[in-house]
Formats: sequence, C-alpha cells, structure tokens
Amino acid sequence: MQLGFDLGADPLPKVEPAFSGAQAFSMAISDWMGPQKGAAKLFAHPIETHVGTLVAICDATHLHLLEFADRKELPKEMAKLGALIGTIAPGQTRITRDLQEQLSAYFDGTLENFNIPMTLHGTDFTKTVWRALLELPFGKTTSYGDLSITLGNPTATRAIARANGANQIAIVIPCHRVIGADGSLTGYAGGLWRKRALLELEGVF
Repeated sequence: MQLGFDLGADPLPKVEPAFSGAQAFSMAISDWMGPQKGAAKLFAHPIETHVGTLVAICDATHLHLLEFADRKELPKEMAKLGALIGTIAPGQTRITRDLQEQLSAYFDGTLENFNIPMTLHGTDFTKTVWRALLELPFGKTTSYGDLSITLGNPTATRAIARANGANQIAIVIPCHRVIGADGSLTGYAGGLWRKRALLELEGVF
C-alpha cells in the first residue's frame, strides 16, 4: 500500500530493515542482553513495518514490549525486562504472530483497534496513563493537558508527558495520538517523522 504521506519539508526517510537476517537479530539480542541463564521465558522477534523495524517481546500469552529497533533505550528496557522475568531469546509465540497480523492490517488501513493481551511494566501512575491512552480512538488526538483533565489531575501535565514518553508498547498503546495543545507534533521516542506518518495513516492530517 502506498501511504502517500505529505510531509512537506520533512519527507519520509527511506526505511530499511534494522537487521540483515535472523542471525544478525540473534547477535543483537546477545549484545543487548549479555550473559543469560536458564530457559527462555520471553521471546523477541523483529516485525517490519512501513515506518521501520519493531522488536516485539512476548511470552505464550501476552505482549510485554514493542519498540522501534533504533530506539536508544531499547537495550536498557530489554535488560530490565529480562531481570524482572527471565531469559529473553529470539523466537515467536502465538501472540507474536497475532501481533504481526494485526500490525499488517493496521498499516493496510483495515484495522483500527488492536486486540492483543498485554502485560504492562511500570508504576501505578504510568499504567494509569497508558490505559487512558488505550481509550483514545483511532484517528483522534488529545493533548497532555486534556489527558490530565481526563485523569482527574489537571496539574499533572508534565508527569503525564513523561509517562507518555515511557510507553514501551508502541502503536498498540497509541501515545502517538497525544499532541501539543497548539496542535504541534511534540516529542515522540520513535521520531517525529514516525508520529506524523502514523497520524496521517489514521487520517488526522
């Protein structure tokens, strides 16, 4: 599908796979995680999309992390998740395959709502913010200020912005739908070009 993004002075960068193949991905996991002990508890797999490679980490029943492969915080997030749950190895589960199918449908324009069971890893406050993000409809945006009012804490705009930026399940938890009060595309960990691309895909622009 040709997405036809109208990015003006900021054209969509040429997107190449982050890993040359399964062996390169396996080596990246080894580099990021360092020595690990015990049988794998979580399985990591790259998913190619129109806006770059995502790394999905799942177990047999839930998605735990979905991040762009070029996000600088990814190795640290994976190490923290591994320390919490156990060994992370390359591989797929049923959840990975379901996620891959749903992401493909999303980018093809045939899916608006994801149906993927997730385990959220964060503080009670960040989880509250992420659950509020899940209530944002496809093609609709909100501001950090409006989100803080929705959560009944109008003075927490900055904390909500930080929680938004700490989201570890990209696209599925749609932090890209939060923009500035003036309509500007404020910070997005995956890059503002991706944020704009996702919002254009959803018909916001």
